[in-house]
Amino acid sequence: MNLEFTGEDRILVTGGGGMLGGAIARILKASTPAEVFAPKRDQLDLLDSRAVQGYFNTTRPTHLFHPAARVFGLGGNTRFPGQMYFENVAINTNVIEAARVSGTRKVSGIGTGCVYPLMYDGQYLKEEQIWDGPPHGSEWSYAQAKRGMLTQLSAYQQQYELDYVFPVCGNLYGPNDLFDIEYGHVIPSLIAKFHAAQIRREAVTVWGTGVAVRDFSFVDDAANAIIAAHRSLSGPVNIASGNIHSIRDIVDALDELTGSSLEILWDSTKPDGQGRRFYNLDKLQSIGFSPHYSLKQGLAATWSWYNANYPNVRT
Repeated sequence: MNLEFTGEDRILVTGGGGMLGGAIARILKASTPAEVFAPKRDQLDLLDSRAVQGYFNTTRPTHLFHPAARVFGLGGNTRFPGQMYFENVAINTNVIEAARVSGTRKVSGIGTGCVYPLMYDGQYLKEEQIWDGPPHGSEWSYAQAKRGMLTQLSAYQQQYELDYVFPVCGNLYGPNDLFDIEYGHVIPSLIAKFHAAQIRREAVTVWGTGVAVRDFSFVDDAANAIIAAHRSLSGPVNIASGNIHSIRDIVDALDELTGSSLEILWDSTKPDGQGRRFYNLDKLQSIGFSPHYSLKQGLAATWSWYNANYPNVRT
């Protein structure tokens, strides 16, 4: 299968104002003749099922990319599990049902690496292992909401023959991320902390010990991988860089970018999260995909963007 988008196609990308949704929409507009719709949150409330169905009825997308989600980092996952679960289940249910009703041919419902069970901590995770056990407790409600979307997609494929991809994304970062110091994901949170520390001439406090290990993917690499997977694959597929780094590696790289001028304090009373999480990429690599950005290149691009756009950044 090697699907080609044509001028008769209409592609809907949810979360057009977000980091990943914005990148997918930008790349699709530049690389395909299809009409691309990418509504932002203030243009379409995905929690409103009637509004969602009305939008789909009007645009009639032939293809859907669905990265929109209610997202927190480790701190927010711990503090707001109920809100995290409810809003993501509602958003996913509304969007995928609207796609079915309006005749969408293929859906890419964006997942997350936290859907994998804790029992495989420290191993290269394979797509067929998603259901083998419960997810890590630090992100369990978000993970179960994403697993629910996979269930919905699988059920709709079985009953309605709706083709789908479930991209299981590693830790994404890049321009237009959500730079929430307290509740955001690790890289945008650290970038905001380093920037604030420079302005205030104070130390940077980092949660945990820095030993947790992740696969970090620059957003443009992830967006290109998701589009390639949509065109050529079906079912769950890991989306990651294959480059594995610790949180301490991230801090060291940001320290270098800021001229090693800031004191760094490690708060070991705060959690590290899951110790190790990275992915088997055989399925993605089978279609010839490889990333373009190294960790240092991606961090440098994100740091430069943040400095150029501050204070007009999402927090």
